Amino acid sequence: MAEKIYLRHPGKDETVAVATGFSWGALLLGFIWAMSKKMWFATFVMLAVNTLLFFSGLWGETIGTIGLVLSVLFGVACGAYGNQWHRWTLEKRGYVVVQPAGEGSLAGVDSAKPQAARVRPPEQTP
Repeated sequence: MAEKIYLRHPGKDETVAVATGFSWGALLLGFIWAMSKKMWFATFVMLAVNTLLFFSGLWGETIGTIGLVLSVLFGVACGAYGNQWHRWTLEKRGYVVVQPAGEGSLAGVDSAKPQAARVRPPEQTP
């Protein structure tokens, strides 16, 4: 199972989980997946490319085969980069990456107890 990256908007109390790795939704659903994620520019680009590839198939048998191959390659590229595009879109909207609760804490340390004061290195005088 792919890891998830959590992003939170500073002004809202909303956390979004974005998977890492391959996006099967982007591969199989294309622009519909992008629309569900509110990625409007990606939706427009994916719809335009899919439309061009569809109409290229109407021009002839050879071009139709090339269009099919390009359509499959485009779908695989969308699947490979889809989650990265989703994360990039959220970051452009002001979301920041946060660490989920419970991760990164030391085992056996009670976070309610005050931690020892941090010792500063001695200041050096030139």
